[in-house]
Amino acid sequence: MATPTVEYQAALDRKFAPADVALLERLMESLTADEWPAERAASVRATRRRLFEAVRTLTYVPEPSPALARALWRAEQMRPILPLHPDAPRMKYAATLSRRLDDLLLHRVAAAAYTCTAERADLDPLYRRLADAAAERAGELQFAHGDRHLHDWPLSERPGWQRVQRLVQDRQIGMLLVDSADDLVPPAQPHDPGSSRLMIEAWLGSCGIRLVCLDDRLPAGGEAR
Repeated sequence: MATPTVEYQAALDRKFAPADVALLERLMESLTADEWPAERAASVRATRRRLFEAVRTLTYVPEPSPALARALWRAEQMRPILPLHPDAPRMKYAATLSRRLDDLLLHRVAAAAYTCTAERADLDPLYRRLADAAAERAGELQFAHGDRHLHDWPLSERPGWQRVQRLVQDRQIGMLLVDSADDLVPPAQPHDPGSSRLMIEAWLGSCGIRLVCLDDRLPAGGEAR
């Protein structure tokens, strides 16, 4: 059997340096930086909107845990940090946003939905929309109460709303969703409906609960108010 040469034996014994993971990531990013920039830009805008919607919800939590407080602080650090090229954000920026959102969504709050509809309205599509809206805002829909054909009744006298009030008083929820502020304000109410909505929102906020009305509009640019 032939004896291996010194050079061959040295090659066998040579220890190669470990892979430079950071360098490989930068190389991968440079190779894919120009792929689907519009899709990535849209994804980043959607993630930023969800991130700050989650911040808005979880800020209501009366006694946040240390983990939640840290996640909120880290998420808020992203508010002034925008991608250098908004139409073609870097993958690293998109990944950081996603991690911040994932950290927040570990702390979802229980949510309730309240509806006031016509007698024969199909509620399944409405409750699906409300559940999706809760999930987009760091909530999890766990309760659903409603009233049918009682739009003209004072809110405090509606049976469905009374069940919602008990959830609020017992601190069982951190979010209340309605399809429209009109569900909370009877049309025959004599004073300003906007003031009534604000009063309800302030009452819920004092209990550590966020009010979400689906007919509210977000400002242009995808940022949550």
